[in-house]
Amino acid sequence: MNNLKIIIVILSLILLAVACSPAQPAPEQTTDKTIGRTEGSGKVVAVAIRSFKFVPNEVNIKAGETVVWTNEDSAPHTVESSDGTLKSDELSKSDTYSYTFTKPGKYGYICGIHPSMKGSVTVQ
Repeated sequence: MNNLKIIIVILSLILLAVACSPAQPAPEQTTDKTIGRTEGSGKVVAVAIRSFKFVPNEVNIKAGETVVWTNEDSAPHTVESSDGTLKSDELSKSDTYSYTFTKPGKYGYICGIHPSMKGSVTVQ
């Protein structure tokens, strides 16, 4: 009978500890990978950095729209244009970089760490 009392006390303490512990926040949902998501005044277009490529490597958008690059590789990458318009920090896996394009034109970019990785954004 003493063992049963000890077990009940232990289970009661565990239940009390669980009930009194702070609630864990729900995992934050990220929608940066969703092509066509609307944010603020413009559309958001996603570009994945996957297998040492920008996917898609060519994007066509309108002025005022945003492109979000997400590194899905385990290797670090950057997003950089030769004119300095695009200049991300080094992106580790799951990091993102975004840029809202306000002027029409074609913006070519590379990964500064892996210059063979190329992409472009055409803004109308």
